[in-house]
Amino acid sequence: MTSKKTYTLFFILFFFIAKVNAQFVGYYKLDDEEPDSSLFVLPNNEFYFFKYGSWKTGKWNKVDEDNIVLTEVKAEENPINIYGKFDKNKKDITVNLLGYMNGTSKSYAFINFSKDMTTQKKFQPIFNDDKKLFESSYELTKNNNGYNWMTISIPRNKNKYKNNISYPFDALSYTYPINKKYNYYIVIQNIDSILPPITLKLTKQNKNYYIGFDRYIKQKELTAAETLKKIQDAKISAENESYKKNFGAKIPYQSVEKAMINESSVLNSLNEN
Repeated sequence: MTSKKTYTLFFILFFFIAKVNAQFVGYYKLDDEEPDSSLFVLPNNEFYFFKYGSWKTGKWNKVDEDNIVLTEVKAEENPINIYGKFDKNKKDITVNLLGYMNGTSKSYAFINFSKDMTTQKKFQPIFNDDKKLFESSYELTKNNNGYNWMTISIPRNKNKYKNNISYPFDALSYTYPINKKYNYYIVIQNIDSILPPITLKLTKQNKNYYIGFDRYIKQKELTAAETLKKIQDAKISAENESYKKNFGAKIPYQSVEKAMINESSVLNSLNEN
């Protein structure tokens, strides 16, 4: 018996046993205004919450007979994602910082282009014009002079976001390869990596269920097999609906370093990977 089949049978058995004694276990649907929004409360104290083409997962705990609390368990995610593709209309290396952070945090965005990995990096501020701090999309260009690497540096302290920079500050610098077949790069900050875990309360009043700030949510009856399939389908749907799928190929970073950025914009690497 394959591991997938074993997991499915175990899930069905566990689901059935726990369902008898857990009134909150099951499948929930938000109103018709959000057709893709759904909640799955599983008997092993896990939950999945799908909304706006994305999903969150975590643990739930019983508060009393009429309430449970859902707490997201966040995976460690990279704060920066970069995608690359070829644009025949671009002659130079073009970097589009699409929706990169908020205006107050763009002050701390620095960039460096280099031909090798050993040279000490000199960073320049990406947004050195106050007017650009509040633009949702901003492109910069760099002559393609044999650069092989692009490094983007952001604050290591996720709370260090303000307009006026105080030097020196701790930073994380992510180095990405410049692929010769790409000339257009899209940089996106993974906002979810800096947001705190979500916490939701699911409440039962009479025969109705409410989530969050007393928002009505319908519980629908599903078998264990149907629940498992619906979760798998929802994950696939969320991935297919991602707005990032047209950005090109996702480029993994080559290295990440803890660093200190001084007012001279010279990065003094601590050489910690």
